Amino acid sequence: MILFIIVLGVILYLAENYSMSHTLDQVELTTSLNKVLVEPEEEFSWTMTVKNGKRLMVPYLKIREQVPEGLMFSDTGEAVEESEGMGLSSVLYLAGKQRTELLRKVSLKNRGRYFFRGSLVEAGDFLGIQFLLESYPELKEMVVKPRPYSGNELPLLLGGYLGEFSVEQSLFEDPILTVGFREYTGREPFRSISWTQSAKLGTLLVKQQECMADLTCTVLLNTGCRTVKTPGPSLEKCFSMVRSVCEELERKRIPYDFYTNGVIAGAMGNWRSVEEGLGAGHLNTVLEGLGRMTYDCREETVTFYSRILKGSRGGRSFLLVAPERTEETEQFLSALEERSGRKVLFLCAAEMEES
Repeated sequence: MILFIIVLGVILYLAENYSMSHTLDQVELTTSLNKVLVEPEEEFSWTMTVKNGKRLMVPYLKIREQVPEGLMFSDTGEAVEESEGMGLSSVLYLAGKQRTELLRKVSLKNRGRYFFRGSLVEAGDFLGIQFLLESYPELKEMVVKPRPYSGNELPLLLGGYLGEFSVEQSLFEDPILTVGFREYTGREPFRSISWTQSAKLGTLLVKQQECMADLTCTVLLNTGCRTVKTPGPSLEKCFSMVRSVCEELERKRIPYDFYTNGVIAGAMGNWRSVEEGLGAGHLNTVLEGLGRMTYDCREETVTFYSRILKGSRGGRSFLLVAPERTEETEQFLSALEERSGRKVLFLCAAEMEES
């Protein structure tokens, strides 16, 4: 009997040691998100996949996921993060070779970058006496776009300014001016041949044309804040205004490009411009950049304005969004209007009222 107890004790001791040494062997945890760019309060799926790749069971597994501040369950609106910054805790039993998915529907309310940083795992031993802690670091990013601007003044200003484009487009369905004729070489399309002039001179002639109106816009965002004591609210208003401006240009089918001196953090790289274009992909590139923007400034206001002036050309329209009106801004607007030959629409966050 004593021998049996000793043998049993040895077996339990060995099983305990083996359990403590190997309980987390081949246990894999993976965080996945079904989207990387969302609207404020838009629902997205957040999934934790837990896989036990060995035949030995894991009797007790407590997972503490590190979640971004502000994450909410979309169905209840309750915060995901538990008290004392513990993230979200889940307790599982895993059989051998078992794979489990924990699917949650969540949302984020405010613009910005958010990170899911992995998990801290607590596993119980074979007898449930001791516990083993292991970290599973990850870095999954979610970007939330700025909200559209809610003020009533902006649509009126945009409607009046962009209405000029609608007039030009209606007057010049094909804004091309014929300035002369030249001999047909065989490489030009048939529709460019002027049959009237060809008949007069007895040889094929094609039209020489140039653009009569540049129906394009440049959207500028200056994030420099010299007189604003707390730049956060003003810059958030600027980000929202730029979004609404770009969406209105998309709606009117007016090609546009985008330039900024703001700092765009993260995987996109710290770019400062989006080339001219239209379409969902073009717009989402701008919106993701706005979602990633910090409150920092990569270029002083004067340097930014000088760079824009050097690259500006006549006939192009400009819309400037900035948190404040300064003497440098007034000088820039005057110089830009003279260079482009068109009025510049200036949207100042300090002068705009949200509804």
